[in-house]
Amino acid sequence: MSLLFVNLITEEALDMKLSKKQEEKLKNLDIIKATQQAREESNRLLNDQGFAVLSVAVSHFIADIAQHPEKLIKEFAH
Repeated sequence: MSLLFVNLITEEALDMKLSKKQEEKLKNLDIIKATQQAREESNRLLNDQGFAVLSVAVSHFIADIAQHPEKLIKEFAH
């Protein structure tokens, strides 16, 4: 299936009048490997973003408690 996909891409590339170098690069492209690498990079970036959001949320919580300790006391006094 990947060879069919690569052939379709290269046929479209020929219609777009790409340079020979670009055409050869598309012919030699391993779609499955490129997809896996893109997925791994996407997952890594998503994880990094998640950790950053979590860090910001925790820092806001700590800053809020430091500025207004009565909120914490009120919340856990019950």
